[in-house]
Amino acid sequence: MEQRKVKLLFYDIEVCRDVVEGYGNKWDFKVVKWVRHQELMCYSYKWKGDAKPTFVYRHQFNTMKEFLTSLRDLQTDADIVVAHNGKKFDDKMMNRFYVKNDVDLPSPFFSVDTCQVARSKYKFHSNSLNELADYLELGHKENITYKDLEDDFMSKEPAPKTISLMKKYNNMDVELLEKLYYKLLPGISNHPNMARLSNTHDACPQCGNSDEELIGREKYRPTKMGLYMQYKCKVCKKYFQSARPIDPTFDVKPRFRNIAGN
Repeated sequence: MEQRKVKLLFYDIEVCRDVVEGYGNKWDFKVVKWVRHQELMCYSYKWKGDAKPTFVYRHQFNTMKEFLTSLRDLQTDADIVVAHNGKKFDDKMMNRFYVKNDVDLPSPFFSVDTCQVARSKYKFHSNSLNELADYLELGHKENITYKDLEDDFMSKEPAPKTISLMKKYNNMDVELLEKLYYKLLPGISNHPNMARLSNTHDACPQCGNSDEELIGREKYRPTKMGLYMQYKCKVCKKYFQSARPIDPTFDVKPRFRNIAGN
């Protein structure tokens, strides 16, 4: 089998608010009628290697089903899908919209959630995309948000300026997402094996770099299964080890051990 290009997709969705009727106040409110459930307003996506994100919005399609299918097809085509808080929000929200509108679910893909990585691997003050990007000096979101644009954007004929501002906001989210992904890449555990996905024998499993000069030997790594060689990719800075032990018979039984609790 020949080498293949791994399809890595970055995406971000914008969803409108629920609209309800009821009585009470903002501290004690009883819903008596749902006027409108949450719907997908728009999304931006970027394939790895693309120069800039692509913005897609609901008014470009005749039906909601066609709109949703456009994103479903992107997910189906992808090997890896990257989103911020994707596993808890974006991916599940899209599945909700798919089943509501009789759109088949996408083909299974590997999912990387940068919010989950930030929360599990690091101790940041906040794990929001904007706060992480600002703290890591990657940039920041647009000052205007989808909340400021939603009312006009959800009308039948939104103003061209509203669409332009939404595009700018949504695309910036994807640009920040991509930067954050590469910043956190060395610390992402259980990342899909890029070498296996690309069918490349001697490649970094984290980023797919196959330049042998950019993969350096670090040290020997003894384990119960044998002696392995540890490497470090000079592109993504990830540590990894040989798939098989260089000495499977290596099994040193230490004469001494630490005292528990000391």
